[in-house]
Amino acid sequence: MTKSKFLLTIIISVIFNLSLFAQIETESNSSQNVFVKLQETGNGEVVIFQDIRINDLVYNHVERNKREGGISGYRIRIYADLGSGAREQSQSTKARFYELFPEIPIYREYVSPYFRVLVGDYRNRVDALKDFNQIKKYFRSAFIVPDKINYPELDE
Repeated sequence: MTKSKFLLTIIISVIFNLSLFAQIETESNSSQNVFVKLQETGNGEVVIFQDIRINDLVYNHVERNKREGGISGYRIRIYADLGSGAREQSQSTKARFYELFPEIPIYREYVSPYFRVLVGDYRNRVDALKDFNQIKKYFRSAFIVPDKINYPELDE
């Protein structure tokens, strides 16, 4: 096999493998995995020779992503405290933030023993810095923290 044919074979196999894992599952087809779908194409026969543990790894990865939800990203924490007045203070901080920045999503949560208020869904720190500079003017204790964020909305 010549060098160019070998390189072409490698490129085609990489593209094929990437296209398999780039599929987006919908609710209607989430019960089947990619290996089952590939074998049931209807336009011929596809035989996959692989260790069963590969199927298990892919399935476990998909299930973990479903359970955890969200993706790694950043949020801006504007409040975190514990104590007798922390619940009410977190609620008033959330309300105050909403009045100032209604377009930025707000998340109020209790992680024992702290009540926290986090805002935004930023894919990277640079995106968070854009809003952080404005938020810091009103909330002095604000800072950027890594967190699981919601999936971004798709532009159609």
